[in-house]
Amino acid sequence: MVSNCSLILTCCLLAVLNYGCAQATKSDPAQSYDILYDQAVEAYLEEDWDKCVRLMNEAIEDYHFYVDSQVGCRLNCQKIVSVNAMGQQISPDNLEDMKFFEKMVKQTLCLLKCKKNLLKNRAEIVSRQIMESFEYFRPYDYLQLCYFKTNDLIRAASSAYTFLTLNPDHEVMKANLRYYINDMKIDPEYVINLEAKPYVEFYIRGSESYKKEEFDRTANYFELSLTEYLIAENECRAMCEGPFDQGWFPDFVSSVANHYTFALRCKQKCQKKLCNLNGEIHEDLMPSHYHYLQFTYYKLGNVPKALEATASYLLFFPNDETMVENKDFYLTLPGVKESMFQPRKEAIEYHERDKAEKSLLKFIETHFHFDEGDISEPNGNGTSDAPQAEGELLRPDGSSHSNGASQSDEINQISDT
Repeated sequence: MVSNCSLILTCCLLAVLNYGCAQATKSDPAQSYDILYDQAVEAYLEEDWDKCVRLMNEAIEDYHFYVDSQVGCRLNCQKIVSVNAMGQQISPDNLEDMKFFEKMVKQTLCLLKCKKNLLKNRAEIVSRQIMESFEYFRPYDYLQLCYFKTNDLIRAASSAYTFLTLNPDHEVMKANLRYYINDMKIDPEYVINLEAKPYVEFYIRGSESYKKEEFDRTANYFELSLTEYLIAENECRAMCEGPFDQGWFPDFVSSVANHYTFALRCKQKCQKKLCNLNGEIHEDLMPSHYHYLQFTYYKLGNVPKALEATASYLLFFPNDETMVENKDFYLTLPGVKESMFQPRKEAIEYHERDKAEKSLLKFIETHFHFDEGDISEPNGNGTSDAPQAEGELLRPDGSSHSNGASQSDEINQISDT
């Protein structure tokens, strides 16, 4: 497989290879991604390879436009944190429930206007099969062969690799990628993940700089990676707030709670979805940034930032032996006190939200009964699990944490990733 070093994206190469992933600005209902995808598949079946390439890339482009539009509208309208954000407050202060729903009504108005402006009159409901195809990068399965047939081998190899990042057990595609690299002599440096988020590039670069003990670069890359990861997770969570066919006709409160549960479970899956770094699964990806940063800042002589990173990591894993030992070491340094171990703001907010969401889902799983159903609705990650009664339940994915750390200098650093 392609080495980590060769997976690092470069802006110019990505622009050349992946012209279909640039943010689009169109919203032609007659040329939406589902229609374009069907046309591209038809061109594939007719062995019209050039047309297949063109239409499939247009479908990918429009899919990104659609997702960017939905995410942008939802995140922007979420910024309405008070009912005063859109005109005069209607609800009296002592009616908390009415204030909440006034905010929802005004946020809905914001969403309607935003979508009307960006998406015009295009339909927002797409078949589950088409949605899953794009969620699992199936357009790149077609593109791989269509590019090969047009003798565009670098794009063919990158399409194969992109597909494999979410479909690692696809034996035919693995064989195809080996063929491109071994038989067709495609340089692995040019084989990239065409759908990689920015944090993936920064995380990999940070890992490489860490191995080389280039700690200035390491700190910079992991700070960038952390920022971009949080952006990516917020975008993923925003996509969970889409339509939901409950399959029954509940009371008002039950309807709201059921849809909220559906969205919440989808949001909790974003962590697992984003821990995929070019096909390699890195459990606990978000807190691992702090493990790298605590040692990096220590090596740079920035003890206050090292203490922040240490405390941030311990928020997620308070009994982690490696980090507990590191904390004990820091406490032996001149001037370091227990009160100086303060987690970073974004770590506190992330941890508190995650803990609260998991607790609520556990309560729902414990106290609600559900009939077996066969209603399938989109849940944001390509799986099918929808409700037949008051809620939509699946146990949150458990993840086992492994330290994987080794002794180095005075404190323990994270193992190579």
